[in-house]
Amino acid sequence: MIFPRLTASETAIAVSGALWGLYWIPVRHLDARGVGAVWITLGLFVVGLALLVPVLLRHRPARAALTPRMFATGLLTGGSFVLYSVSLVLTEVAAAILLFYLSPVWATVLGRLLLAERFTGSRLAALGLGLGGLWVVLGGEGGVPLPRSSGDWCALIAGAMWALGSLRVHQDATVSPVAHTTSFFAGGATVIAVISLLPVMSGPAPVVTPGAAAIVVVVAVVTIASMGGILWGVRLLSPGRAGLLLMLEVITGLVSAAVLAGEPFGIARIIGSVLIVGAALVEVLPSTGPRRA
Repeated sequence: MIFPRLTASETAIAVSGALWGLYWIPVRHLDARGVGAVWITLGLFVVGLALLVPVLLRHRPARAALTPRMFATGLLTGGSFVLYSVSLVLTEVAAAILLFYLSPVWATVLGRLLLAERFTGSRLAALGLGLGGLWVVLGGEGGVPLPRSSGDWCALIAGAMWALGSLRVHQDATVSPVAHTTSFFAGGATVIAVISLLPVMSGPAPVVTPGAAAIVVVVAVVTIASMGGILWGVRLLSPGRAGLLLMLEVITGLVSAAVLAGEPFGIARIIGSVLIVGAALVEVLPSTGPRRA
């Protein structure tokens, strides 16, 4: 029997991406109970930083690596997650996920321009499938697949920020994953703190119940684990390849949204999703090779 071989770093990114596809569930749950996405995200990053402090106190190399360059990278990676989180309540889950996943396209282009990566046949095929899928899903009713709301724009900008941020993480491959994860939370906390000061974005501060606080803590723990896995893997893989592996979020996100949120999942969305998932498979399978069980 033949299975594709995935390295440990590839597996970490793929599993974390699948978890990201379910992130919308606690966000929408809390938003429905009066805790807006901005406040949810602010709590997530504050709790995440608090949980990372004891780790930093015991990890001297990570503390030493927290340079201004690392903070700039964190503003990109953490800021990307912030905008993505906010987009999940400002637009459809499917639209947020798919607009964010323009990032593999941009990451591949950045890899070519800044890392001198070659445009191989499989990479070009993957990009064509991915863009084709986005076109079908967002323009499935005959419209031009461009952002139509503030949530769409947040997701689109988040994808661009993630592409550039993951490229910088890849360039700093010798830096500790703990430092990368901390810079992610520090940068994201900074971005969401600024956004929370804008009344038009945040609204009044909510009354947080013990149940809501518990959900935020659990999500923060899962985010630390998954983001640590992603940032560890991104250090070892090219940004384009890492971005395509993260497309497993598309599967879990679209399916869970269709089942649990009642979002439309017609033929256009099915075809588009298949094309996007196919893009990931075209990129990953040829280079991992077969393994006989």
